[in-house]
Amino acid sequence: MSHDKINKSDPSTGHEASRIEDLERTCFVIMPFGLKEVAGREVDFTAIYEKLFEPAINAARTPEGEALIPKRTDMESFSGSINQDMFEYIMYSRVAFADISGFNPNVFYEIGARHATQEAGTVIFRQQGHSIPFDIATIKVFEYCDPTIPGADESRDLITRVLTNTLKRNRLDSPVRLALRWQWGGQPQPPRDSGALASPPAQSHDPLRQQAATSQVALQALQSEWRKQEVEHLLRDAEEAVRVNELETARIHYWAALRFDPTNLLARMRLGLVLKQQGRNYDALEEFTTLSKLAPDYAEAWKEKGIAEGLIARMIPAEARKKASWMPDGSASLQRATRLNPNDFDAWASLGGVESKVRKDPDAAYRMYMKAAEVSDGHPYPLLNAIKLEAGRTGKIDLGPLGDRLKRAESMRKAQAQATPPADTPWCFYDLAEIHLYRCDRDGFIRQVVAGIEYSTATWQLETFRNTLQGTLVDNHINLPGLSDGIRLLEKGIENRKERERERS
Repeated sequence: MSHDKINKSDPSTGHEASRIEDLERTCFVIMPFGLKEVAGREVDFTAIYEKLFEPAINAARTPEGEALIPKRTDMESFSGSINQDMFEYIMYSRVAFADISGFNPNVFYEIGARHATQEAGTVIFRQQGHSIPFDIATIKVFEYCDPTIPGADESRDLITRVLTNTLKRNRLDSPVRLALRWQWGGQPQPPRDSGALASPPAQSHDPLRQQAATSQVALQALQSEWRKQEVEHLLRDAEEAVRVNELETARIHYWAALRFDPTNLLARMRLGLVLKQQGRNYDALEEFTTLSKLAPDYAEAWKEKGIAEGLIARMIPAEARKKASWMPDGSASLQRATRLNPNDFDAWASLGGVESKVRKDPDAAYRMYMKAAEVSDGHPYPLLNAIKLEAGRTGKIDLGPLGDRLKRAESMRKAQAQATPPADTPWCFYDLAEIHLYRCDRDGFIRQVVAGIEYSTATWQLETFRNTLQGTLVDNHINLPGLSDGIRLLEKGIENRKERERERS
């Protein structure tokens, strides 16, 4: 069971972890609820959970050093279906802890569902002296002592140790997956003392062995098709979430798809793009770096890797970057992207961004932006950046030579802004705002700035547009109608969003 590295928040801070972060540290507890009869006596399982299981799980650590978070669906407040949340916990939790004491049918159902979906990460306990059903007699089942009698401290330490070691060793512990691996021709092999050595299916003339080999191929095909369908469903749900701008939901679906198929290039690329849109540049860079290693000739992966590197480099002061000469600024990755795909205007434009905002070379930046504008036949992003750079160098806005390209850029952004829902937000609105600004249309500029603020999903998006206007126009003493009003609106929007973020934290 592999686990992608992600940023995690400390549960002790009280900050609400995102769903994906929650699952990566979750220990889902499968056990009876309330008072139940066990071996002729009444047992308070809620007390057992609170006095024994919960503190033991809290003391366990993941291989990354994070504390596990115990979860029980009956003790959570869910806005949706409890069954939906229960199955998500069963399927995606980092580890599951089950207590079979009392032979509760719900407990065994949930254990079966867990074993069917996860190869590893399931531990089973029972109260001392409690019997083990025949069907799971081959599974390692640990004993614990009821906390109402002496020995609870030792049981607590045992549970913590078993959970920590289970995560560290990551061994296959599902009898379902164990049996299917054998059917699919994988490990483990039959016991060495079975008395006979099996012949390879291809060399066997035994009709039964030939039939078994045929069944094995069919099972492999069935498994492959099932995984393919699950990934397709998750990707479809993720795309729908992106369409309605529910980025966190999309992120969880893409992450889940990668749990089924870690080498799925589309899922990893989409996850990286969602992370980038959320402003999580370090997490996005990790996905794009992995993608560039999985597919070294994938130009889009190198481009997005370079963009993420450039965004991170901008956040680090110039002096600190000089000292850390090993730190990439995105240029090398973007240059590789342009070599792999010379017609990708976005890679050329992103190179312009690195030259302008990281390396502080306006001449090189202007050349890159103009190359991008040429390749794209007037895409608004490189075109508007070239206009701003030229304004910085000459101290004025001259739209004459770019009139036709600017009209095409405006037409494209209008179509995106008028779509339902709008496409490429908030940049379609911010680019329209710039076009109105350069044409000295104050009302049109303000109207599009307001729309851009409304559709911004992260503080950095507002800050990027505000800083662009400030650094390329205001700082170069270029005053246009409505410019100062638009910047004030952006600054107010930035403060409002930061205030909401502080309230949520």
